[in-house]
Amino acid sequence: MDATLIGYAASPKDLSNVPDPLKQANNLHPLFLENNVLGLVFDLDGTIIDSAADILHGMRLTLEQCGLGTLPDDYFPDDLHGTAEGILHSIIVEMGWPIPTDFTVLKAQYLLNYTTLDHQCTRLYDGALDVLHACRDASLPMGICTNKIHVSAVAATQKVGINGLFDFITGSDTWAEAKPSPVPLLETIRELGITPEQCLYFGDTSVDAACARDAGVRFVLHQSGYGDQALKGASSHFSFRHWDELLATNPSASLIL
Repeated sequence: MDATLIGYAASPKDLSNVPDPLKQANNLHPLFLENNVLGLVFDLDGTIIDSAADILHGMRLTLEQCGLGTLPDDYFPDDLHGTAEGILHSIIVEMGWPIPTDFTVLKAQYLLNYTTLDHQCTRLYDGALDVLHACRDASLPMGICTNKIHVSAVAATQKVGINGLFDFITGSDTWAEAKPSPVPLLETIRELGITPEQCLYFGDTSVDAACARDAGVRFVLHQSGYGDQALKGASSHFSFRHWDELLATNPSASLIL
């Protein structure tokens, strides 16, 4: 699928000649100062933004409207890392409800509900904005690779005021495959004008870890995201709980060399 239809990008940037002092002048953790880090790609939900309340509200409304059932008030799914259809399927299976043979209507209803909610409860994780601005100040090209559809990803970034910080946004419908396939990450990296070896990928679930692994990209784990059971067996190049750990003034995250 042509990314120009449902993705967008600024002109790819060649940062191979960016002088080290420029990066060092920024308030970033040494992770970003590694000589071969020339670009960054981020997952969105559970990594940069906490959108669980809006996603779950949209799912809850959809399942009720389509006659599947009502979720318990304290319900929280293990799967918030898939596509909209994947999350709906996981919830239905977990609740023991009959599985639809076709999710087209369910998916369309969810997207309508989610759009109508307008990201009312979605927020940036504390400290994320400072880190993103520092990365931009360091002239590092940045992209997003998410399992949200592209229009929802753009709307969410606009809602929290970070849309202009990214050179390219990949949604689950931008390329022929969604995560955990490495395809969307590799294509996002290509759009940034760098190679997998020159990139860090930030995520919070096993889907992100598998995507990064299969793309040959170093994985940076946000441990305070949504996670999932399968994540326990995944490895990461670096991990952090709070975004301010990614600033040079608070280098308490763990780097695996």
